[in-house]
Amino acid sequence: MSIMATDVSKVRPLLQRMNEGEPVESLMEDFNTALKEMKPGEMLGAIIEVKYVEKDITIHDIKEFLDIHEHLYHKSLTDIHISKDECHPLHVLEKENRLLSGSLEIIGHLLECYEAGDGTMVETLIAEVVRFEDITCHFNRKEKLYFPILERRGIYTLPRKMWAQHDTIRLLLRALRKRVEKIGDIEFRHVQKSFEDLRDACGEMMLEESYLFIPLTQSLFKEEDWSAIAAESRAFGYAIESVGKYRKGNSCSGKQPAPLDDTVHMQFGGGYLTAKEANLILNHLPVEITFVDRNGLFKYFNEIGEAEEMMFIRTPLSIGRNVANCHPPKSTKKVMHIIHDLKKRKKESETMWFRKKDKYVHVTYKAVFDETGDFMGILEYVQDIQPFFELPRKVKRHTSPKGK
Repeated sequence: MSIMATDVSKVRPLLQRMNEGEPVESLMEDFNTALKEMKPGEMLGAIIEVKYVEKDITIHDIKEFLDIHEHLYHKSLTDIHISKDECHPLHVLEKENRLLSGSLEIIGHLLECYEAGDGTMVETLIAEVVRFEDITCHFNRKEKLYFPILERRGIYTLPRKMWAQHDTIRLLLRALRKRVEKIGDIEFRHVQKSFEDLRDACGEMMLEESYLFIPLTQSLFKEEDWSAIAAESRAFGYAIESVGKYRKGNSCSGKQPAPLDDTVHMQFGGGYLTAKEANLILNHLPVEITFVDRNGLFKYFNEIGEAEEMMFIRTPLSIGRNVANCHPPKSTKKVMHIIHDLKKRKKESETMWFRKKDKYVHVTYKAVFDETGDFMGILEYVQDIQPFFELPRKVKRHTSPKGK
């Protein structure tokens, strides 16, 4: 979706006047004139453009703007109108936000009790903060499922700004948990400040979802997009306990993939395979493979198991996404630096390793060049190397006993 300069020029003066405190009554006539011919998607796109260019414009100004729009046209853009199904992805987001708002209220109440001298609730407080960490499921689904579709519609600024907002909340939550776990050893004001910062950031995020994200996705997404989001959401989990199946979300695209040809043989390496055989081999390798093409587009990943079991969760919705947008804003510079060095042959490969729950994850990045030396893309392969550390020192050169 492209935003024409005229659309922005209609919206910007109204938002600026609201920000400066001009009474709503004096804005009504200009509102009606400026917005009468604008479609919701165009208006929302213009609002987003203004918000991230004009730093003084706040989400509260936008809330008031859309409230006036609703008053004039008797139509709310923030209500979920595209589906009454409670399992629709947007209804799930809203239910999670209600749960998270309630959780913040509980944390605030428990902190008040502690400050008043009740030290018996500390374990309950810690448990509630840990429970609140389920918000990361909410973020992950937006980043990996919604943002790629917005990018395909030409919306880039909102996903990047929201992802940065998510990362800020992740850091604030981590800080609150650490301070709550040490609540008896540090000054209470530090704990209180951590909570207030988290509460304010979450409040801002939920307002942006209600007044920007939900209206925009309703305006732009098609049924096949919602079906794909519903089908792929399970891999990232939910902040609420039980989410049923969205009735129209039975497949990722509404179409079944064409069966791979098992008759035509093509040359691969030192031999010949059918497309079906090649796909099966790639999906049975003990490594997760990702390929980004020469243009920086995420083009392929192998499927060695269910998405939720992957070390790095990947879903079909991300295919075609620019690699720069597949990572948090804070990591983009590092990722692009790695790609640049590999593409220019400054390095043969780049590796990193770290622990992730019970796995010891080893990641390798390699540039791929063809037979003439032309750069073709970047190959990433990821492996859990924890089992190698657990091998006995005794050499094994025989097969396992039957049944083992």
